[in-house]
Amino acid sequence: MEASCLRRPRKHTEKLETEQRWTELFDCYEELLKAYDSCEELHHSLGALLLRHGHIKEAACSLQKALEINPNFAAARQSLDSLKTILVERWHFRMLNDISRNRAFHDAIVAAVQNGHKHVLDIGAGTGLLSLFALSAGADKVYACEVSPTSCEVARTVFDENEFDTKVHIINKHSTELTVPGDLSECVTLAVTETFDSGLFGEHVLKSLDHAWEHLLRAEPLACSQPKATVIPEKAEVFACLIESQWIRDGHRVSKQVLEAVLKMRDVELNAAYSDEEPYDSEKLSQVKHGFRRLSEPFHVLSVDFNNHEEIQDLIRGVHLKEQVLCAESGILDAVCLWFRLKVGDTWLDTGPDSETCWEQAIFRGPSVQVCSGKTVMLEISCQGHITVHCELDSLINAPKKAVTSLESEVIRALNGQAPIMAQISEQLDARLGNRSTQNILDASHIPLLGLLLLRRQPDWKLTYVPNSNSKDFVASFVKAHGLEMAVNAVENLEELHNGKGKQYDIFIVNVFESSGLLRQGVFEDIALLRKSCLKPDVTMVPSSVTLRGVLVESEALEEQSHLVSDSRTLGFRIADSINIFQVHMQQEICLATLPHRPLCDVFTLLEINMCNVGLDLPEISAVRTVPLLQAGRISGCCYWFEQDSPDGVTVSSYSADDTSLQAAVVFSGGVLGSAGTTIRVGTSCIDSNISIWLDNVRDGKVLQ
Repeated sequence: MEASCLRRPRKHTEKLETEQRWTELFDCYEELLKAYDSCEELHHSLGALLLRHGHIKEAACSLQKALEINPNFAAARQSLDSLKTILVERWHFRMLNDISRNRAFHDAIVAAVQNGHKHVLDIGAGTGLLSLFALSAGADKVYACEVSPTSCEVARTVFDENEFDTKVHIINKHSTELTVPGDLSECVTLAVTETFDSGLFGEHVLKSLDHAWEHLLRAEPLACSQPKATVIPEKAEVFACLIESQWIRDGHRVSKQVLEAVLKMRDVELNAAYSDEEPYDSEKLSQVKHGFRRLSEPFHVLSVDFNNHEEIQDLIRGVHLKEQVLCAESGILDAVCLWFRLKVGDTWLDTGPDSETCWEQAIFRGPSVQVCSGKTVMLEISCQGHITVHCELDSLINAPKKAVTSLESEVIRALNGQAPIMAQISEQLDARLGNRSTQNILDASHIPLLGLLLLRRQPDWKLTYVPNSNSKDFVASFVKAHGLEMAVNAVENLEELHNGKGKQYDIFIVNVFESSGLLRQGVFEDIALLRKSCLKPDVTMVPSSVTLRGVLVESEALEEQSHLVSDSRTLGFRIADSINIFQVHMQQEICLATLPHRPLCDVFTLLEINMCNVGLDLPEISAVRTVPLLQAGRISGCCYWFEQDSPDGVTVSSYSADDTSLQAAVVFSGGVLGSAGTTIRVGTSCIDSNISIWLDNVRDGKVLQ
């Protein structure tokens, strides 16, 4: 059945979903599937609906069915990738690929089991790797405790694949819910865990270990021959330092230059929202855009012995510290970076900014003020289950207070990155169109920045936009600052404009790419419907054209965040086949400028899209480009980005020094070996606003000439 099977009932199902009439909605889909079971669009629509409302397994079935009908259905593949990311977060792959981490845990666990720890509890077992280490060393009983049902299923497959399925007990619970003898037949003498986030305690490992010492570990051996209860890892030491980082600063507050010179908002601050529940962000500092600078020497924050129950309880009850930190360098204090060292057997695993481990670092927001070498900064540090860090500076106490509008970090970063170039575009559009008495503007961007800047230049013009939770507070603040309340109109969604009965628009603005590097979902379909309903025939389109650029790269780092590269990374234990079912080929939020990689070719054009043609005769866009390799290497993937050209020739790129957007990449399974001078045919398509990239002359990992 053709995709048109959904055109008539789509509005009806959307209405039922909006009104939460669930029984009627699913009855409607049931009837549609009886009539149009071969319609991949219908199965995808149902799968996307189920995914939105948390019915993960049912969603997976519908999406798989859509791909069985049409294996090249890009929209269904993207939805399935989203589902996989929900089921198995991407950090699992980086962790499993970290051979140094794996070897340290292997050696420590094997030594413990050989020293008599025959009954083992694996807290947060994940795919079961630590349990495998214990089983292979001769443990009699291993309890693998994991709260994620998906990870439990993966672990069950992994244990079966490695022929240990009869010796392990998988328990799908949080470890603090375990009881003896309910879940464990008896107390164990060894607990192993790797439930540490970038801030060490953020995954509630202290509460897990407190409960384990209280209820699950045998504190005193039953006989002299039995070993004393032990936790692996044994200890942790926490360190921190003061840092300067433009990338971090750009996500925390809109700069004074942008606020005053571009937005003309002088009596307000636009800062990222702060939550006590999530007191820090996570960054791989070695890969942040523009890099970072240390403003102090590393200093010790605290230590913890996981085999000392009293120490664990103290950190849960609360420990408060004050630390005076000497600035070794002058600079802008953007953050306090925190990391830890983990004692695993005879090895200390270091998660600091210079390390090559899978861990990121915890980033505690700083004030982004100038500090001078030789001066001290006072830090308030506390740990009550997790660590928090606050900066205290006299300059902050004495600073004049301004009204503060809290925005999502994504909006702050976008304003810092795009406001200057949007001001340039607005100036040129004003010079060309400013003599017109009135212009109706429709800005469908997530943040209608260009529309607002145009309106500030031409207060008699009218702006329509679609508010969202991320941008509405910024729009309200900007409109109030410039007295534009009567010129701005909000519509709940673009569908309100599709009937063509309202105003017709002279200027249409949209940002086609997301800050994550991906194409905005449904963007070209939205434009097509708007062109048929409410855009004037001679509408000014911004951008007027979009170009997709790319480069073929060799990058072990890119592969490691996509899938488990091989079972050699897990020391020969067979895990790759089970976990790689969840690999996602389309990777986002990549900083190509800092990603460890080798470019294998020159930058080339994947696609060119004339926005004036979108909605007229553009059912799909595709191209195959011939790309010569400049050097030999393994083609890990194709990194890509967008360039948007305004009608007056200003280019907005998602890969530029000034823009704060990131890039995306398609990872090719297994990599493809190519020699210098080899010609690769790279295919690209954009169907239903979904990008697909493939190697057209590669079969079974070999290049066909």
